[in-house]
Amino acid sequence: MSKKVDALLAAEAKAAEEAEATSDIEAPLPAHVRVTRGHPRAKNLQVRLRDDEYDQLAAYAEHRGLPVSTVVRMLVLQAIAPADDLKSALDRLESDLAAVRRRALSA
Repeated sequence: MSKKVDALLAAEAKAAEEAEATSDIEAPLPAHVRVTRGHPRAKNLQVRLRDDEYDQLAAYAEHRGLPVSTVVRMLVLQAIAPADDLKSALDRLESDLAAVRRRALSA
């Protein structure tokens, strides 16, 4: 790396260490800081698929304009939702509408 980059990295590292040493862990976060972890969906599930199965799933997700993990989550939640669950039906409708919107805007 160049000396400029090395100096910048060293300065940033020093600033980060100083901020960590002097910060109050109990202080509230500033309003502009968004916490992205700790949401209700904190459990992970690992699923094994053959290459062809994953390829089909990835193509399906791409066609819908969604990440593979989102598609899998939606399918699992649909499978376990009660048949008369209005919230599940609305969630499905919302996700289908979002997929149609993405396809229309990308065309």
